[in-house]
Amino acid sequence: MTPRRKQALLLALVGAFAAQTYLVYRDEGGGTLDPVAARGRAIWHRENCQVCHQLWGLGGFLGPDLTNAASRVDSLRLTTLLTTGRGQMPALQLPADEIAAVRAYLVALDRPDRGRGQLRLGREGGGSWEAFHRVAAPLLHQSADSAARRGRELFAARPCGGCHLPLTSSPGGPPDVSTSIARLGPDSVAAILTTGRPDRGMPAPAPALRAEERTDLVAFLTWLGARRDTLNDRLAATVPELQWRWRDLRWWEYR
Repeated sequence: MTPRRKQALLLALVGAFAAQTYLVYRDEGGGTLDPVAARGRAIWHRENCQVCHQLWGLGGFLGPDLTNAASRVDSLRLTTLLTTGRGQMPALQLPADEIAAVRAYLVALDRPDRGRGQLRLGREGGGSWEAFHRVAAPLLHQSADSAARRGRELFAARPCGGCHLPLTSSPGGPPDVSTSIARLGPDSVAAILTTGRPDRGMPAPAPALRAEERTDLVAFLTWLGARRDTLNDRLAATVPELQWRWRDLRWWEYR
C-alpha cells in the first residue's frame, strides 16, 4: 500500500471514530424515564453494570444483554441476583428499594417495538415469556390435562425464565426445555427438578419442589414438547415487525 493510500485510510478511520463519538454523545435514547426508573439507571452506573452487560448490544460481554431482561427475569429472580449473585455475577446486596428501581429501569428498557437485545434478534422462539404464556394459556385451557395446566402456572411462578428462553436454547447455554422430555425422558427430568445439574450450572430448585409439583412440571413439559411447533408459530406471530430508522439506532445506552 502506498503512503498516500495509508494516509487516506488513516483519515477515514479517524473520521469514522469522530462520527461514532458524536452519535454516542448526541444520542437522546428516544424517550424519558420516570423518577423511579431514572434512579435505577443511576444505580446501573454506580454498580458499573455496563462493564459486564449490554443494552441494545452495547456494553460488556461477560454477562447477557439485558435490553429485554424484564420480560424473562421475574422479580424474585432479580432480587436473588442483585442480593446474593450467581456464578460470575457478584453479590451486590442491594436493598429492596434499589432493587425495585433497577426493576423499573429494566421494564422501561424492555420495549420490543423500539429494539431488542442482540442475543434475542432473529432467534426462533425468541419471544418473551409473557408472550409465550399468552399463547400457551388458551391451548392449555382447552386441554383436559389439569396437571399440565398446574405445571405451566408453577413454571411461570418459579424463576425458570431467568435462564431459559421460550422454545429455544438460551445464548448463555441453558437448553430448550420444550425438548427436555424427548431428549432425557420424564424420569431424568424429574430427577433434575430434584437435584438440579450443578455440573452444568443449574442449581437445585429453591425452595425444593414437592413430589406433586415435579409431576405437574413434567406433565407441562410433556405437553409443551408435543405442541412445540404450534406454539412456535403462534409465538412468532406475536413478535411485532420492527420498523427502524437510522436516527432511531441506539448508539449508546438508554438516556
